[in-house]
Amino acid sequence: MSCDILLIDGNSMLFRAYYATLYSGARMSTSNGISTNAVYAFVNMINKAIKKINPEYVMVAWDSGKPTFRHEQFKDYKGTRKELDPELKVQFPIVREYLDAYGIYRYEEDGIEADDIIGTLSKKFKDHKVHILSSDNDLLQLIDDTTSVLLMKKGISDMQEMDTATLMEVKEVEPWQIIEMKGLMGDASDNIPGVKGIGEKTALKLLKAYGSVEGVYEHIDELKGKQKEKLEDGKEMAFLSKELATIKTDCDLDVKLEDFEFDENIPELNQFFAKYEMNSMIRSVEAAEDEEEQIERGELEKVDKLPESILDDDVLVVLDYDSGLFFDAELYGIAVKGNDKAYYLDKDAMFIDETLHKLLKNEKQHMGYDVKMMYHLLDRYGFAFDKFKIDLEIAAFLINNNISSYESLLDVYGVPYSMKKDEIYGKSGKPKFADEETRIGYIAHKLFMLENLSVKILDELETKDLHSVFYDIEMPLSYILYEMEKEGVTTSKDVLEEIRLKTLDILKGLEEKIHGLARKEFNVNSPKQLSEVLFDDLGLKSNKKRSTAIDVLEKLKHAHPIIPELIEYRKYQKINSTYAEGLQKHIQEDGKIHTIYHQSLTQTGRLSSSDPNLQNLSVRDEEAREVRKAFVASEGCILYAADYSQIELRVLAHMANEKQMIEAFNSGIDIHTKTAMLIFDVDKEDVTSTMRREAKTVNFGMVYGQTQFGLASELNIDMNSAKDFMDNYFESYPMIKKFMDETISFCKEHGYVTTLFNRRRVINEIHDKNYMIREFGKRAAMNAPIQGTAADLIKMAMIKVVDMMKEHKLKSKLILQIHDELVFDVVLEEKDKMENIVKEAMEHVYKLAVPLAIDGKFADNYYDSK
Repeated sequence: MSCDILLIDGNSMLFRAYYATLYSGARMSTSNGISTNAVYAFVNMINKAIKKINPEYVMVAWDSGKPTFRHEQFKDYKGTRKELDPELKVQFPIVREYLDAYGIYRYEEDGIEADDIIGTLSKKFKDHKVHILSSDNDLLQLIDDTTSVLLMKKGISDMQEMDTATLMEVKEVEPWQIIEMKGLMGDASDNIPGVKGIGEKTALKLLKAYGSVEGVYEHIDELKGKQKEKLEDGKEMAFLSKELATIKTDCDLDVKLEDFEFDENIPELNQFFAKYEMNSMIRSVEAAEDEEEQIERGELEKVDKLPESILDDDVLVVLDYDSGLFFDAELYGIAVKGNDKAYYLDKDAMFIDETLHKLLKNEKQHMGYDVKMMYHLLDRYGFAFDKFKIDLEIAAFLINNNISSYESLLDVYGVPYSMKKDEIYGKSGKPKFADEETRIGYIAHKLFMLENLSVKILDELETKDLHSVFYDIEMPLSYILYEMEKEGVTTSKDVLEEIRLKTLDILKGLEEKIHGLARKEFNVNSPKQLSEVLFDDLGLKSNKKRSTAIDVLEKLKHAHPIIPELIEYRKYQKINSTYAEGLQKHIQEDGKIHTIYHQSLTQTGRLSSSDPNLQNLSVRDEEAREVRKAFVASEGCILYAADYSQIELRVLAHMANEKQMIEAFNSGIDIHTKTAMLIFDVDKEDVTSTMRREAKTVNFGMVYGQTQFGLASELNIDMNSAKDFMDNYFESYPMIKKFMDETISFCKEHGYVTTLFNRRRVINEIHDKNYMIREFGKRAAMNAPIQGTAADLIKMAMIKVVDMMKEHKLKSKLILQIHDELVFDVVLEEKDKMENIVKEAMEHVYKLAVPLAIDGKFADNYYDSK
């Protein structure tokens, strides 16, 4: 009787697991420092494959690490492979321990590779259905009528089952031609040489024409030029490479089918997870089984009405909606999980179920994921609701600020999933029809997974002392951001159109100048044509890629008069595409732009915005600043912009407890003048504008962990002068140097830094082997507590000012947050009251060792408010 067999390429999968999670935030370790990120991801991939195949027999094949017959044929075989990272090396025995605990058979043999073991077994047991799990394309050659390959494509969750038809569709080759491809193009990962100068496209073209390596050389006289020359020179290597790439299918292996019968040992497996502190894995394995049973038993039950008993429960709510933006997303239904059972109501049932209406309005501990989006959908469809207490998206991000999506949440916690949201609903602007059964299956998975993960996430909030920043800052803020997004910013299309026409005029003039300097007409927007003009016609020095990117042009700006004109052209081109034309597309029917704010994206804790990004309105360039004129007060109102003054330097003074800086802020002296007095050793009246400018550069440079090289570049001075500047600065402000050093030491010891309010930023780079990455980690460690604390303060100010506005029953609205600045649409009759409230809220939101100060101004448009 035929059965399903799963053969796993152990080395390939563990390498994939390690490198896919190395910089993704899943770089985990036990409390005693043993790295487990690769093990975690390996388990995730194995679980997904087992769930997909449901095999009766499972085996993992490993390379033994000893030389094989291929090394005898070609001594440089795999010769370019670097030594294993220590963090990966230590995880090989742990993975083997995992397989033994789970009850999965593993096999290796000296002299042959894992590929040959898999190849031999796939043919030995060809009477059964064989599935091969690997991320190595070499194994595609084994595909036949009874053998398919589950090929890892991206990360640790995207796998595609490849059979003969799929291989032809994706790769345009037969399975046996995989070997022919390797013969012609080689394989850099195994140091198989192939024919020098023949790449994948050429190899594919040759195989389409001649079928095989032999066929190519039989018709070599039909080829011409360099291609023929390359093939003739590389003939010996082509046939050797083909031989090296051919997987053996006739090895003498002492393996019987019954040896790898799959009999999972859940208790022992859970002991393994407990040993390596993978507690969420214990739950996720159990949850995956429970989830299947729950769905099969109908425990995610589609109903027309919720039972009234659910009103007494704390509930988890998941909305069923597509991938549109908040103002046009389609709502299909809602899933609700109480203490015992889970229920799904479609949209029609939602409208008429009074129990649901009561549930959404009661004050129990409601929990969701991306709660701000849920507020928008419920509001748009007319459902009254009370604020949710817990947003698992925000909570998970606070714990690990590399978790920026639902899929990355599941990846980091090792939870298997088969489909991404975009695959079901389509992308924003390109929706797909999703049938109800598929949608409910996806929502069921999300509901049960979130419920199980919530235990770990909420525990970690407490153990990592993130309770206050979550419940007192981020959760109240999410509702305020929902209100801001819903309100929007009144935007003048006429102003944007005027800027567009003016900009097009300037671009036309610049284009004529550029053509004149090039002495020919060409498409200035074409990188290819521009590189030909710069590097061929004008003979300017180029890099290997002949790049014409703006950073390359900046370095060449003194090389030819055409370069400054090109830089100017790029500037106006961006003004036109990003602002003048770009913003017009985002104006809705109400005459407003409704940006989307993100709380779970920037690692420092700052808010970001998209669709469109309004955080980049704080541009320095005067011409680009013109776009601010398009953001205007609504009818009967006036804008009020309130900007924190030098907040990051004030935070630095407080956190470093730097007496000189604290004294300057408290006495009202300009901080940059004070710094100039100290580092140049002059009296206040002797500080020149140049001294102040240089002191200002050093001040802000310290906040961002600026290097000696960076300061030299910024001030256009030599390295020695930059060193003198920094030495004088730290001599003047010794507590800042102490604070920076202690922050870096803390980060090295713990792997993260914190803000004044205990927000964490994980900085894995601090331990990287690469010097440049380690240096980046140090700069990030120095900057994150300062910038993160400033971000916390502006968020706290938003909460306080909105609370005060509501307390006074004001009609004015908070409509924009741009880093350290808040912008309000103020009803004219409320001007004085609003000015006092904003000043009180922002300047007294928290007591530092220095005063918080704001600069505020009323104006009809945002440009004039600065």
